[in-house]
Amino acid sequence: MQDHNRKHIQQPLEIHFDQPDKPYGCFSNFSSHPIELEGELWTTLEDYLQAKKVFGTTLEKEIMSKALQAKVEQYPVIREILLSTGDAALIDRTSNDPNLLGRAWMEVRNSLDGYQPHFYLPPWIVFPEEHPYSLFWRMGFGEDYVMHYWPWLEEMSVDARKEYDAYFPVPEEWKFEDLDEEEE
Repeated sequence: MQDHNRKHIQQPLEIHFDQPDKPYGCFSNFSSHPIELEGELWTTLEDYLQAKKVFGTTLEKEIMSKALQAKVEQYPVIREILLSTGDAALIDRTSNDPNLLGRAWMEVRNSLDGYQPHFYLPPWIVFPEEHPYSLFWRMGFGEDYVMHYWPWLEEMSVDARKEYDAYFPVPEEWKFEDLDEEEE
């Protein structure tokens, strides 16, 4: 989809994360993804950052970036999930962090090989006023949107797709029954 068309979309392209057991929780400092760094095994990213105790210094960003890079290198699934977020803003919703972690994740993501700055919200979020069977999806902007959305979605890895589907659950009115099953 051309950028000028995406600018007409009112919803922000954001993914919020803060709890390791929720969708995109692998980006949390507390996710259960031990990392090996500087010859030691750290049970969480937070353990490593606390051990370094440089919060509020100029080294904070550098240390966090190093830790995130290690997490991505040691967990290919996190790399896939991170790349699948495209150009969406990653927002850490913890109260003591002015999105330092989210911005650091975006910097790591943007530096990865394979990064493509495309992220599509589900059509039911972008166009909530449109019925799933509307002609809107067969012509004009609606058709253009889904013609880019579906191929983009199908290119996601299985793990990235699980995160996306859990974060953006399909509303009941958008769940289509398999027509072949009805004919039997």
